[in-house]
Amino acid sequence: MFAFVNWRADWVRRASARLRGLSRDDRGSVVIMFGLTVFVVFTVVGSAVDYGRAMLARARLQSAVDSSVLAAARVWQLSNDMQLAEQKALAHFDSNKPHDPSRVVSFTPDMVAATFTMVGETVVKTPFLSFVQHPTITVSTRGQALIAGGGNAGTNLEVSLMLDVTGSMGGTKIEDLKAAAKDLIDIVVWSDQSEYTSRVGLAPFSSAVNVGSLGSSVAYNPSSSLTFRLKNGNNSTRYRTNTYCVSERTGTNAFTDAAPTGSSAMPRVYQTNSSTACVPAAPIVPMTSNKDTLKTVINSFVASGNTAGHLGTAWAWYLLSPNWANVFPAGSKPQPYSMLAEVGEKGQPLLKKVAVLMTDGEYNYQYCNSTTPNTAGATIPDSDTGNSGANCKSPHGNSTNQARSLCTAMKAAGITVYTVGFGLGSAGSAVDTLRGCASEPHMFYNTTTGDELRNAFRHIATSIAAPILSR
Repeated sequence: MFAFVNWRADWVRRASARLRGLSRDDRGSVVIMFGLTVFVVFTVVGSAVDYGRAMLARARLQSAVDSSVLAAARVWQLSNDMQLAEQKALAHFDSNKPHDPSRVVSFTPDMVAATFTMVGETVVKTPFLSFVQHPTITVSTRGQALIAGGGNAGTNLEVSLMLDVTGSMGGTKIEDLKAAAKDLIDIVVWSDQSEYTSRVGLAPFSSAVNVGSLGSSVAYNPSSSLTFRLKNGNNSTRYRTNTYCVSERTGTNAFTDAAPTGSSAMPRVYQTNSSTACVPAAPIVPMTSNKDTLKTVINSFVASGNTAGHLGTAWAWYLLSPNWANVFPAGSKPQPYSMLAEVGEKGQPLLKKVAVLMTDGEYNYQYCNSTTPNTAGATIPDSDTGNSGANCKSPHGNSTNQARSLCTAMKAAGITVYTVGFGLGSAGSAVDTLRGCASEPHMFYNTTTGDELRNAFRHIATSIAAPILSR
């Protein structure tokens, strides 16, 4: 914005006053008129020169401001350090500003809107306009980097959220998770889906996974009850859940994203009570750009059950897998893996597939009869005591080892994996699992408070899309 302070009007008034003064003396009128003409021409041409210098300074100032906010956004994406991002922005401005005196009027990060905004200002000297008492022009400009601008940047985003809703997440922890997940959705799902899409899917898990309306398409449908013989000679009967509650996959496709057909269908869960519903109650949500749909399910989360983290990990993958495209509704079908290697018109990857895995505990619940789809959903222990999946010895290994195998395969397919721990401490099996599952070391977040959890989800959201300029 130029602060010319109505210099044209001032110049006219001053020139008129000089003309009136000269008009009182009729001697040397030709000389006077010639001098006045020269003065007018000199001032007009000079003002054009000064104006051009101001325009050039403004262009250089805009370039410095734009590059500074982009630098800040990138530092934030890589480091999750707001102080460092601001330092980088100011240093970048100092290195690229037009000339002195130039300054940053304001630098404003907004992680809710996922923006970094800077206002810069410079003062341009005006040798010609100084003759009419305007020795400088003040120029200011504004630049803004939008991090969650994948749609404008030329990238389609597919994101799946594995969310721990086990019993240990009770109290304020489940509320913190709800807030964090909704923050990510607000940032990642942009408003204009006409050219490039951004969609999010939900994979809440505890003792099992509730596939909801997908059940008839993905789940194996065995008998309503099974009777097992324990080592002590007693019989133990398990009943299939009334809802579509699934356990771990069996056979050679246990650690793949093969389509859920035939023997690769998902086993149903068996429990001791024939009327027991699925734990968790919250269902899987295929990818969608409908924020209300996603938030409604998130708001329904209730903490209960055990930590079968390998099931959540598997479903975070399935929601992104093009092999499952025929299972999901039209608006939720994942794009082909081949698009991950393509570059769009704006120079960005045409597609990004991202899984976010969040838990607050060690993966310790698995299904021990995972030899056939018919018995895979039962938790009959190998010993005569205990009825929990924590006591099972699954043919595929415990929940932790299964999750690690799934992570390795998921990353090999081209999916970027972020992991978030919540109250895990600094060491242990769960920390090792999440650190190993993350695609890069800095993509593992070990949080201890609700604020840290929300910050981690926001940073993941702002790290997914390339920053772009938005003024």
